[in-house]
Amino acid sequence: MAPSHPDAPTPGDTFEDLLRVVKKLRDPGGCPWDREQTHSSLRQYLLEEAYETLEAIDSGDPVKLKEELGDVLGHIAFHADMARRAGEFTAEEMFRAEVAKLIRRHPHVFGGGEKLRTSGEVVEQWEAIKRREGGRNSVADGIPSAMPALAYAAALQRRGAKAGHTWHGERTFRPRMSDTQAEREAKAGAYLWAVVARLQEAGVDSETALRSVAVKFRDRVRRAEKRKVGKANRP
Repeated sequence: MAPSHPDAPTPGDTFEDLLRVVKKLRDPGGCPWDREQTHSSLRQYLLEEAYETLEAIDSGDPVKLKEELGDVLGHIAFHADMARRAGEFTAEEMFRAEVAKLIRRHPHVFGGGEKLRTSGEVVEQWEAIKRREGGRNSVADGIPSAMPALAYAAALQRRGAKAGHTWHGERTFRPRMSDTQAEREAKAGAYLWAVVARLQEAGVDSETALRSVAVKFRDRVRRAEKRKVGKANRP
């Protein structure tokens, strides 16, 4: 086992310990790659870590989930360090704002608010408070358009339905030879929208359902490839 470097931070188990390690990495004389990163440059990696966390949840493996959540937390520490150095905000301010938000949006728990009995009532209250806080003029505001398309469509459908806005799309997809690519995409989009709507009516999340089938197909392909390699290696 290699001896510990004298400048190595002492391992810890708090967010402050993580921030100290990140600060060391990004200080002069630290890691060149870490020092070059910005909020924008880390965007793709944060997205990848989020998807890896979802995969860990689907696997049901708590060890893997612990690791992936730790990686997401590492990204949070990096962004907090960058923000501190740029004079944007500190980690303490970030935590303070989040704690205040959770208390503010749960008046039925932290005092003064009407007691709510169902999760549906909680969601309605949460969305109402968000609209008041953010000055949102539309139920469609606040849904990130960078979400995966199926999940984005489902979120828009849920929000729209609550405000009485629905569109069922097209139940069939019948492109014509004379259609342009844009027309084909528009018809395909309307068809997929209808599929998402029908699944929501059945209580099925379209993103989860399609991902589950895709993973099963991936595993089937891998098994077939292994069998093929096994046969090729037989004497």
